[in-house]
Amino acid sequence: MSDLVLSHMIKCSAANYLVSNLDKTNIMNFITKTLSHSILHIGYKEKCVEERVNSKLLSLQIENHINWKNRIEEMIPKLSGACYADRSMVHISYINTLNSIYFAHFHSVMKYGISFGGNSSNSGKIFTLQKKIVRIMAGAQLRTCYRSLNS
Repeated sequence: MSDLVLSHMIKCSAANYLVSNLDKTNIMNFITKTLSHSILHIGYKEKCVEERVNSKLLSLQIENHINWKNRIEEMIPKLSGACYADRSMVHISYINTLNSIYFAHFHSVMKYGISFGGNSSNSGKIFTLQKKIVRIMAGAQLRTCYRSLNS
């Protein structure tokens, strides 16, 4: 059945003067933790399409369990870099500059990543880094209560 779907997709693409590259085509079988994984064998004209456990689509890491762990692990170095930039600039610049660094390098990455992976159990690491950068911008100590800074 899946072979028929792939065959139909290739024929529709060809009818619109598009070529499908089966060497770069992958399939992904989305499963839950409780569901057992069954291997898919889908092919077209002697070529088998590779099944992937995770893949990158428009710079977004997608996993077959949809737990977003890889996406969050990919975001953490970028967010840590923003924390470092703010920490480096806190003593020599004004709050407006720190806000610009925050919104350009931290908030944009976080907002895009959290909209997809915010439900993940690993997203706590991102919120911890957000608290850290707010403390840096406020000139507060490491253990200062975040809620008192936010109000």
